[in-house]
Amino acid sequence: MEKQVLITVDSILDNGTGNSDKMSFITEGKLVSENGRYTVSYEESEITGLNGTTTTLKVDDNSVTLIRQGNVEALMLFEVGKTHLTDYDTQLGSVMLGITAKKVDIDLGEAGGNINVDYILEYNRVYGGRNKLNVMVSEKKN
Repeated sequence: MEKQVLITVDSILDNGTGNSDKMSFITEGKLVSENGRYTVSYEESEITGLNGTTTTLKVDDNSVTLIRQGNVEALMLFEVGKTHLTDYDTQLGSVMLGITAKKVDIDLGEAGGNINVDYILEYNRVYGGRNKLNVMVSEKKN
């Protein structure tokens, strides 16, 4: 099953200094269901600073994998209690990211739903902040 959906992304980055950056946007994308697993994908825009990049979220029972392809290349795995290292490649260079998920809540079905991830981010092994990512997927109304 594949369907066109509306995707709302809310992101909060708390860099540990008392300052936080918030970003919210709504975009169109795809929800794909195959063998009981779900994939959500959308095209990034100038709003996110990732224009020319496709973001895909692959959802398993207890984990979420975020894949970016295009002007930015990254594969970020969110599993509670585990730290995963990955290269985050941009046109300006590459940085090693460490991702430690504190919470992964998934409530996603063929009609849409929510993906919530709360995680610690490190840049080249230096604390970069605590992020909260909420992705809401809903059917497009015709």
